Amino acid sequence: MKDIKIPIIEKGNGGFCVNIDPNIYSSDAITSSIYKYTDNFYVFQQTDSATGLICVIFESKSPENILSENIIKQFCNDLVDQQIRVNINKQFGHIRDMIVEEAFKPVSS
Repeated sequence: MKDIKIPIIEKGNGGFCVNIDPNIYSSDAITSSIYKYTDNFYVFQQTDSATGLICVIFESKSPENILSENIIKQFCNDLVDQQIRVNINKQFGHIRDMIVEEAFKPVSS
């Protein structure tokens, strides 16, 4: 294993591992971010029992899909984006629900 940059670790066979702190990023944010990459890459996640960090491992599905450090950095940006969406939903989701409920109320004549 060769360390590239924390929290990105290069694995053998052209794979990468990203260590994610579950105290910063929710399970929903991690899963939503991973999903965006499943077309081109195999993605696995496991918890390191010693550190409590979640290790997300990426491997290319085919030689045409070259997995690079920049793709993993983009995943990290997507992770931030998804966590913000989770946070906004927690904070303002009830308002969205009230608007939808009002919009679909039957019209009285």
